[in-house]
Amino acid sequence: MYILTLLEIILVTIYCAKLINNICCKDVNFIVKVTCLISWLTNFILLILLPLDIYITFRDQEQFNNQVEVHSKEYEAIAYLYQLLYWANFILCWTIIPIMQEYEEAIDLNRAQKFIRSLINNGKFYLIIGIAGIAFVVILVMTGQASDYGLAKLLKSMANSFGVALIIILLGYSLIAVPRAHIRTSTLDVQMKYLYFKTAKITEEKDDAQHYLQEKAKRVVGIRNQEKFQQQSSKIYLQMSLKAIPKTMFKELVEEDAKSKAPGISYLQRMFFKEQPEATDEEVIEIYRDIRQKSRTFRRLRAAWKENCKKAYALENVINSIENPDKKIHYDVKSNKREGSCSQTLDTLEWYWLCHYKPQFKIFFSMSLSILSLLVIISETTLFLNTPFSIFGMPISLQSGVITLQIFCFVPLFYIAFCVYYGMFRIKIAGCYGLYDDHQTDAPSLLFATINFSRVAAPLCQNFLNMLRIKQRMNCEPAFKFAMGEMEFVPIFGVNVIQLMPALLLFLCFINYFDLYDRFMNFLGLKEFMFTETFSDRLIFRGRDALKDKKAYFVQKKLKKQKEKQQKEGDIELLKFQNE
Repeated sequence: MYILTLLEIILVTIYCAKLINNICCKDVNFIVKVTCLISWLTNFILLILLPLDIYITFRDQEQFNNQVEVHSKEYEAIAYLYQLLYWANFILCWTIIPIMQEYEEAIDLNRAQKFIRSLINNGKFYLIIGIAGIAFVVILVMTGQASDYGLAKLLKSMANSFGVALIIILLGYSLIAVPRAHIRTSTLDVQMKYLYFKTAKITEEKDDAQHYLQEKAKRVVGIRNQEKFQQQSSKIYLQMSLKAIPKTMFKELVEEDAKSKAPGISYLQRMFFKEQPEATDEEVIEIYRDIRQKSRTFRRLRAAWKENCKKAYALENVINSIENPDKKIHYDVKSNKREGSCSQTLDTLEWYWLCHYKPQFKIFFSMSLSILSLLVIISETTLFLNTPFSIFGMPISLQSGVITLQIFCFVPLFYIAFCVYYGMFRIKIAGCYGLYDDHQTDAPSLLFATINFSRVAAPLCQNFLNMLRIKQRMNCEPAFKFAMGEMEFVPIFGVNVIQLMPALLLFLCFINYFDLYDRFMNFLGLKEFMFTETFSDRLIFRGRDALKDKKAYFVQKKLKKQKEKQQKEGDIELLKFQNE
């Protein structure tokens, strides 16, 4: 069990390190990457230790003949490790990472000024939270409820209730969305329509971001030779703004600016248009802030657009190759040239998998996820009932083997954790949430996502252990609860909020099953809080037409790469021949 847990930690560490390195921009500081990696690991290790914790708890119960107060050294070591991980994660996600996030977001030139600004911004946040918390505690003391349960117990209960409420809200979306996403994409035609829609959606967003960036970049190019500034730092901001503009766009704007300053054209412009005034120091700083943000957004959308187009072209080729007699998929954009004795066999296996077996597998997989979602909903809704019944706890209490116990613990725990984090990162708050592929995630986005990623780990562990009902079934407590203490749910203002959670979960599952939540957010104009986009036939047709127009561009790039590769191979062969 120890070797298996250690192997899981090593694999998770390697995966997280590789993931962070793949999604981060090249200019992200190494310290930021390491800090985020440590925060991610503290969360995942908390989850990985739970199966080992349950195994040791059951073993101690058998060895010490159900003596509740007697624990082994391994049990106490895991409890100590839980406390170490919890407080390390708490310090990271509530103090260090927020300060780093504000530091990376600041545009001050001096490091000391950036650090001071970060402290001030975080201080404002904690001041507001502190005032609200003190006011709430005063109300509880005045109503006499704090004395009934004890202030410390009440605050601890409120903190745990908040974590459980956040988990319930995220599960209310993900338990429906995850199986539905697989069942909808099991049909190739439906998946193709989705890629058409997504292409049109990203194209619109990319064009809007490009237009806004060009307007700001034109102003920067127009004032790039301005020398008169009250502050010397304005020239530095101006140079930083120029560097933030994409190279192709900057080259086009410089050529356009040179043409506009030609003698004849310049005279006509002065006659019919007002000359742009000289930029002020405040305007230069504001321009740099806008260009930096819009340049990031444009680069992300451009990378996402290219990746989505490649997926769409590949899926079109798969659909067109279903009836191929040679049982091979012929790609137009994607390189599919295999070499070797097994190349034909691999091409045939790929054809069978993508054209026939994968859609059927996705149907089976979505049905399995639907059953698992139903079991999680039943477990969550019966969580706060006074009964030892537990769907996930029954097989665990009957298993004594290391591997079987690990499987019965890991599968539901991993699925619940995946659903919680899936729902968290599906909320579309621009500039805050979002981990983007192809090295498009900047430092502030990575840090902000890490903050919210880290704040649900401990409540998630607590929630899963409550679902197992180990104490009611086996009369023993895992090391996690021994380390963190029993978090009883105390009524707040006379209302037991936790008892409302099962009803809240069922309600959220209902409205997300019928897409009522996204429709309501769209009706209110709060699209940034929507989980999914609203489909439109107009966008589907527009995306299909856009892919047809841009196909020649991707085919030309493919041919260019093949030509460069052949030329490089030819140069290598020529060099070998000359050496011989």
